[in-house]
Amino acid sequence: MLTDWWPHLPAFLVLLAFLWLPGLALLWAFGQRGGRTLLTAPAFSVAVVGLTGVVLDLVGVPYGVLSQVLAAVVLTGLAWLVGRLIPRGGHAAGSSAAAPDPADPEARFGAHRRWLFPAGAAAGLVIGAVLLLRRLASVIGAPDAMAQRWDNIFHLNAIRYVVETGNGSTLTLNRLVNPDSAVALYPAAWHQLASLVVPLSGDSVLVAHNLTLLAVAGVVWPASCIFLVRCLVGPSAVAAVAAGTAAAGFSVFPLGLMAWGPLFPNILALAIVPVSLGLFVRLLGPGVTADRTARTPDAAGRVRLAASLVVTLGALFVSQPNAFLALLVVAVPLAATAWWLGFRAAARARRLGPSLGLAAVAVVAVTAWLLLWNVLTTSFVWEPSTTVARAAGEALLYGANGREDVPWVLVVLTAAGIYAAVARRRLRWLVVAHLVLVYLYAVAAAGEEGPARQWLVGGWYTDSYRLAATLPLTAVPLIAFGAAHVVAGLAAAGTALASFAGRSRAARAAYPVAALVLLGLAVPYSQVESLTQATRWGKQYYAWEGPESILNRAEYELLQDLDELTEPGDVIAVNPWNGGSLAYAVADRPVTQYHVESPDTELRALDPELHALATGIGDAAPGTPACAAAEELDVRWVLDFGTQFIIPHAQQARDYSGLNAVDPAGAPGLALVEREGPAALYEVVGCDAP
Repeated sequence: MLTDWWPHLPAFLVLLAFLWLPGLALLWAFGQRGGRTLLTAPAFSVAVVGLTGVVLDLVGVPYGVLSQVLAAVVLTGLAWLVGRLIPRGGHAAGSSAAAPDPADPEARFGAHRRWLFPAGAAAGLVIGAVLLLRRLASVIGAPDAMAQRWDNIFHLNAIRYVVETGNGSTLTLNRLVNPDSAVALYPAAWHQLASLVVPLSGDSVLVAHNLTLLAVAGVVWPASCIFLVRCLVGPSAVAAVAAGTAAAGFSVFPLGLMAWGPLFPNILALAIVPVSLGLFVRLLGPGVTADRTARTPDAAGRVRLAASLVVTLGALFVSQPNAFLALLVVAVPLAATAWWLGFRAAARARRLGPSLGLAAVAVVAVTAWLLLWNVLTTSFVWEPSTTVARAAGEALLYGANGREDVPWVLVVLTAAGIYAAVARRRLRWLVVAHLVLVYLYAVAAAGEEGPARQWLVGGWYTDSYRLAATLPLTAVPLIAFGAAHVVAGLAAAGTALASFAGRSRAARAAYPVAALVLLGLAVPYSQVESLTQATRWGKQYYAWEGPESILNRAEYELLQDLDELTEPGDVIAVNPWNGGSLAYAVADRPVTQYHVESPDTELRALDPELHALATGIGDAAPGTPACAAAEELDVRWVLDFGTQFIIPHAQQARDYSGLNAVDPAGAPGLALVEREGPAALYEVVGCDAP
């Protein structure tokens, strides 16, 4: 199976270049140096891609590989200019890193080994990426497979839309389904990234889409997690390896969102949100982190960190604002902790000015938070599906949404991380944030319907699957912190025993041995049973044949032949509920509808003209409403993909009676052109003048 992916390695590497190089160039031009830029670069690259799409659309320049590269160069130049205007920044006067704890085995072991954390970060990234890429490729199957789920019709067609129209703007991407809208908002970054490698994937949107999923979920996500852990835990090689391992150990993310929806823009946003959280931690200073090397930034340093944070927040909005909501949740205990530390210090020093200033900051921050929260909420409702007690247990054991397998290694290390965070105090806010996310999941999964539930989780459409996917944001650093704490404890015990026995060499080896033992167990046991159910579930929805498949193999093969059977620009009449809309994504042929509408609304009410075509084209004759509609819509062909609908009992799906399971003998207005199994392509001939 993996051999099927090798021919697409060049396209995958190009995609990784687009995910890393623009961000690295931007950070370098802004004056940022060091290994952390390698971990954070994708978040800045996504911001570059998203901003490029918006600006190019406003100035009328088509979006594509060349325009993206040129725009990245221009933005890098602007970052260089801004970087020259802002002082380089450093640390506040009197600020210094905390002295190493002599009782900390890792601090002693790594005191003169500065290469240790970079090596651990590299190892963690490789381990996480290999585990994720292997599993993701297994779930997807073939490079040109597709998730047979509702949202994927839009996502695949949106990628083709970016390629063909040159419109990669978040402000107007939704013109795909609302062509007359001046502003048609939809986060476009995912579709832009995939569009960049369509030419390198044999013009296959499906292949480009899957490569984007592998790059984002398989490589960007563990890199972001390692950066966040570096900001919260410090330069711990054990924590870095544990972070990469943990990133690949959750069934709720990214696997959970691959089959639910599928929610690919959410995957992109959640893959980079740890970078925003890490930058926010650094901005607030060492009082909210267990990193003993952290120091308080001076005014210029804060300006640079704030600017970087704003850029990554922009990346979240052009990816999917749901992730920004998760950041808002975690920011409450984080910012409250930093505020309390500052207020308490000012009060103890009896400094009235700073105290009043902090009080004003609190008022402004709470007001802004409430405003953002209310703006980003929605009225869409997913109904609760379980009990509150069960939902809370599912979230705490990472078995959300009815998953039966529990990743006990991750659960135990989370418990160790919670203990260490409470004991060391500075990361208590992280424990609170984790429990708040658990609570919000429980509200979505089991809360009583009403205004309170809508306000709390309406920003996620009251969808427990989306909220379950946010749990790793706080769980990964807790697991990494727990792993470092357990290794330190084991090493301390081993050192004491070896010293008591008079074996100094064994005492010096206690820490690396403890680290290797724990990580050697954690890596394989994070993958044993916990991901089996999610993998099986994902494979089910990536299969060509299934009870809810959008496309089966025969239909897909017919779509691939459309470039030989029809001419570019020929409009094809389709029923979007049985996969016909994907003629656009697969074959680059315009269709009558690019996505499904409300399943409970009759087509006649939505579009009377299209209803006349969809019900009467089979026996249409010149002068009939169906022919008038065909002429107005410029329809020349009809795709018949039968009566297997993505929602079997949807009312609207059955409103296309003239396009579903056509009987050629009873449809004199259509002439069969090609048949692939039950799938058929017809030419409209009944509207031709005699």
